[in-house]
Amino acid sequence: MVKPYTPARALRSASAKRLAAPSLRGGPKFPSAETRGFAILALTWWNELPIDIRTAESSHIFQSRLKTHLFPLHFER
Repeated sequence: MVKPYTPARALRSASAKRLAAPSLRGGPKFPSAETRGFAILALTWWNELPIDIRTAESSHIFQSRLKTHLFPLHFER
């Protein structure tokens, strides 16, 4: 459902491990249903993560960095 972003020409952001937006052609009749779909939300959340999390060397390092990133966002009071 999600695909890596590949720029048409050489860009510095090519190594940022971003995801590409899916095509909206052939989707449901109501755009609001499409925008709430997994493919849109997943790529938006992924692309908003800091680069050091997206480029983690292993799943263990990714999980650790993600947890460290998310805890202050949700438990800061």
